[in-house]
Amino acid sequence: MRSDIVRDVARIPEDEVIMTCVAMDYPDDNFAANAVRSDREGNDEFVRYVGFAD
Repeated sequence: MRSDIVRDVARIPEDEVIMTCVAMDYPDDNFAANAVRSDREGNDEFVRYVGFAD
């Protein structure tokens, strides 16, 4: 969501694609990206788990 920051910090050139990022370190509750919530359906709406206890 903030590839511009990732690019800057990791020194990734514009001609390279960022495929995925993994957050590491302690959470910053004041960082705006941490407040983003998905509006897609939850897993319970379309996933069925078979063979696993609750």
